[in-house]
Amino acid sequence: MYRKPVKVLLVDDDDDNCKFIYDLLSAIKIGKFEFGTVNSYAEALEQILQNQHDVYLLDYHLGQTLNAKKGHTKGKKPLSPPGGERGRGLELLREALAKGCSGPIILLTALADLDVDIEAMNAGAADYLIKSQLDSHVLERSIRYAIERKRAEKALRLSQERYALALAGGQVGVWDWNINSNEIYISPNLKAMLGYGEAELENGWDEWKQLLHPEDCAPVMAALETHLAGFIGQYEVEYRRLHKDGTWRWFLSRGTALRDTDGKAYRMAGSETDITERKQLEAYLRQALAQEKEVNELKSRFVTMVSHEFRTPLATILSSADLMEFYVDSWQADKLIEHINRLQNAAEYMTQMLNDVLVIGKADAGKLEFKPIALDLSQFCRNLVSSIEEDIQNKKRPNNNANPRPKRINFEEPPPQNGSNQTNCIMDEKLLRQILTNLLSNALKYSATTVRLELAYEDNMAVFRIQDSGIGISPEDQLHIFEPFHRGNNVENRPGTGLGLAIVKKCVELHNGYIAVESQLGQGTTFTVKLPLEP
Repeated sequence: MYRKPVKVLLVDDDDDNCKFIYDLLSAIKIGKFEFGTVNSYAEALEQILQNQHDVYLLDYHLGQTLNAKKGHTKGKKPLSPPGGERGRGLELLREALAKGCSGPIILLTALADLDVDIEAMNAGAADYLIKSQLDSHVLERSIRYAIERKRAEKALRLSQERYALALAGGQVGVWDWNINSNEIYISPNLKAMLGYGEAELENGWDEWKQLLHPEDCAPVMAALETHLAGFIGQYEVEYRRLHKDGTWRWFLSRGTALRDTDGKAYRMAGSETDITERKQLEAYLRQALAQEKEVNELKSRFVTMVSHEFRTPLATILSSADLMEFYVDSWQADKLIEHINRLQNAAEYMTQMLNDVLVIGKADAGKLEFKPIALDLSQFCRNLVSSIEEDIQNKKRPNNNANPRPKRINFEEPPPQNGSNQTNCIMDEKLLRQILTNLLSNALKYSATTVRLELAYEDNMAVFRIQDSGIGISPEDQLHIFEPFHRGNNVENRPGTGLGLAIVKKCVELHNGYIAVESQLGQGTTFTVKLPLEP
């Protein structure tokens, strides 16, 4: 029954009571008992708080004597204390438990008193025994029950602590819902996971439901109703709940309902696991996979573009080189110059294509530099237009006579206002040249003759509008027009890499600017670029 001797401490200031209890313990046939006594309040409290005994027997009528005998054992009797105030046993019981007594305390009294019995139990006594009704069997059973109950309570407390630690460590909270009364118990750590203290969040279904994300409320209620109706064995759903700081936290909720004999649910309990980090990781992985897919698609587009766009200029270079080698002695000077121009144009086209690839690569890697300097926008635009038109005139091709009307750029700007220098700005000259050159080159490529470049000013912003009367861009293509390597479905056999507009957008973004497109098929396109006059 007992694995080792049971250490008993009797707190009593009456010699006869001490001998009586000692004799009862000695008569117990099962187990061994090590018996000691103290007979003062102060000594008893000191001994009890050392927690060196398995059980404490405490006389309800203990007096306030200072005369005590430590460690009274068989063959020795405690000194009889002088008379004094009695009835402090219950006070000692309360103080000992409040200050950390870990063993059970059994209260002994001479007379049966229901009020004292109730008071003792409420104070935390393990049992309440009347000396006149006491024998060795009753005492042994009371001690055994008290010790076992204390062990069970300790085991339960440790189990609850482990459970609480596991819940806290795993970011898990529990809830218990009384379906009939609509009351719900929410564990403190679940409230803490949402940033609330124990008393800050009421244990009510309506209050708990209000924290659900509006988009998740319907699916959560649908899953709950399906489980309560008995269609699924376990309730399980992922949803968002509002944290006290205003952010949304993701939770995995699981629960099971208890049902009456008719199968109707009357109670439901479950757990909530914070899965916010898991959701964030899933989102990151989805983004990474999407980026990987995009990179693979860009690689595929790049290979297709290179194989297609390089083929024509390379063929031109090879054919012209072969013809020049074969006819070098018989051709006239103008014929030779024509083929030299072809070689130059093809090489320039390939060089520009490679430059575009390098620029978009730098931009994607965040290495495209932004170096603003002071510029006169009006003069800059005039010089750029002149340079592009001169370049057009210098490109000589065999089919030059097929289009007798030369392509032109009409530059429009607001008139000066009272001598102000509104055309002065601070921008990156190289990036601005990339923006306007690409847009104007595209406009010229898809227009028959004239292209319009307008410069205006709105709210400390420079506004550039590039308008053409070309083939236009479909609404579907407008959604993807700034993506690398994307080309419209109606460009036919016109050369191009699909990188120009992607470069334009990157350059505009480095200026903290804005670009928009308006277009209709067959009626031309207008690009609007807005850039701050100063960074």
